[in-house]
Amino acid sequence: MTTVAAPTRRTPQARVRARTSSRPAAPGAAHTTRRVAVEHRHVGRYATLLVLFTVFALVSAVVFHVVLAQHQLELDRLNSQITKEQRTYEQRRLTASLLASPQRIIQEAERLGLVVPPDPPQYLYVDNAPLPGNDDGSTADTIANWSKTKPSLDPQQP
Repeated sequence: MTTVAAPTRRTPQARVRARTSSRPAAPGAAHTTRRVAVEHRHVGRYATLLVLFTVFALVSAVVFHVVLAQHQLELDRLNSQITKEQRTYEQRRLTASLLASPQRIIQEAERLGLVVPPDPPQYLYVDNAPLPGNDDGSTADTIANWSKTKPSLDPQQP
């Protein structure tokens, strides 16, 4: 029984040498050489595309991180400005509450020469003017007097 040995595999350099050698090639060798050259070009194209895709992905990641860092700096600046404005607001609110305190208003009135009257205020009555219905110091009861109050309201209201 005769065994046939498998053909030896050539390295890429041997393929190039085989293509460029001065020996005349066998009739079927030209087709094989062209197929090897085409396969080599396809591998080169895939490698180039893979490198370009990798470079694009890395550049995109760097750009994304740069934009992210810029926005984080902007957020930090806005947060510090918000804190500063909140502090200013609280200081102004404290100042306004101190200025509106009853004790300070009394002191300022006394500084201007105003005095608190010793007696409660007296009402002045005008001649021929109608007097209030209840002069006993109590407030008006709108719910009890609703039937008297309703006609004086705007007719468009329910």
